[in-house]
Amino acid sequence: MGKQYKRSFKVYSAWNYQREIEDLNRASEQGWQLVRGGCFHSVFEKNPNVQYRYQLDYRRIDNMGRYIETFREQGWEYVNSVFNGWHYFRKLYDPTQPEQAYEIFTDRESMAEMNNRWANLALGIGIALGLFALVSLVQLIRMPNLPRLVRFLTFALESGVLLRGVGIMKNPSASRSRKGDSTLVAVFFAVILLGAAGYVLLTLARPHFNTAQSAAEITEPVADNRWAYFEVPYPDNYYLDLDMRAELPMTFSVLDADGQAVYTQTGTEFTGSNVRLRLPKGSYCFSLTCDSGFSLSCDLD
Repeated sequence: MGKQYKRSFKVYSAWNYQREIEDLNRASEQGWQLVRGGCFHSVFEKNPNVQYRYQLDYRRIDNMGRYIETFREQGWEYVNSVFNGWHYFRKLYDPTQPEQAYEIFTDRESMAEMNNRWANLALGIGIALGLFALVSLVQLIRMPNLPRLVRFLTFALESGVLLRGVGIMKNPSASRSRKGDSTLVAVFFAVILLGAAGYVLLTLARPHFNTAQSAAEITEPVADNRWAYFEVPYPDNYYLDLDMRAELPMTFSVLDADGQAVYTQTGTEFTGSNVRLRLPKGSYCFSLTCDSGFSLSCDLD
């Protein structure tokens, strides 16, 4: 009978890599030996005739050959590496040997060094994401809308989870007793994907255009001249930049599908930036009424 393989799609946090090691050891006891480990996807081969103990190491390697040879000299077989810097090793299990024989790091300093390599990288990323979250929060406070809220929450959650992981990685004993980490990390990656997709889709769906009307003089009054019809896909705050000039008072309006004004500005001169319009979902247009020469430009976002 041919070889049997199975795939696993478990998600592990970097700061709780001991849980992945324990799962790999348990799978080996059940006859499933790791062929290729990965962040989200691992492959196992059925082989009940051997049993291994697994370990992971995190580092960036310049000389991969020498790195693997160093572990081989200590009895460790190289399995594979992952793009993000994690490396899988295994050693044949001998029940007569103490468990300490299957520790890849034999002293606290070596383990702390490995943990710190990941923690330092994650700390930089976490701080950067925190700064992005802070900038997004300032923009959200100044001009609140749904895309900015999604962007802020995405950055804030990513930063919070990574910085939490840094704290745990600095204390290796804590990483072995964290419950619910797999769910948290799954939610973390889901938020990254859904947050990014949500922000892009919400931003693209919003009406965004610049339009202008002007006339040096007019022969007869203009009454309720409608143009720039647009759709609002979801209720939110939308922002209008408006600049209008006229010899006599003129009126600019934003009308809904029933012709009711949701925003009106009247005068001979007005300049407004980021005028907030709270618009429900629906159809809208701009309207102009004037009795003299005029110029008008508006930008909706």
